[in-house]
Order: sequence, then C-alpha cells, then structure tokens
Amino acid sequence: MDDIFRITRVQGLTERAAQAGYHLVCEAHSSFSWILLDNEDGECIHSAKTLDQIEQILSE
Repeated sequence: MDDIFRITRVQGLTERAAQAGYHLVCEAHSSFSWILLDNEDGECIHSAKTLDQIEQILSE
C-alpha cells in the first residue's frame, strides 16, 4: 500500500509542477533526490531531498 501512495503522490506533484511551469524529475545520482526543472529551457530551478520539500516549494 505504501508504494501505491508514493506513486499517487509523485503523480500529483508532477501534475502540480507542470501547472507551475516545471518538470519534476528524480535524480538518483545527486545529493538532492528531487529536482524541478524549467519546462522551457530545462534549467534547474529548485532541488530538494524529499517530496515534502517539493510540495512546500510548489505551495509557495
């Protein structure tokens, strides 16, 4: 059940990111796990270690 919750959460945050002009990616080989890229040029706008932090950024 935890995997389903995580998948649903990532999908929701991905949609929110897209609406805000970002592309949410998971970066496995980085000190940050989650990165918000600009949809237009692919530049890193925000990075975070947790989905909670990404959610907070998208709520600002």
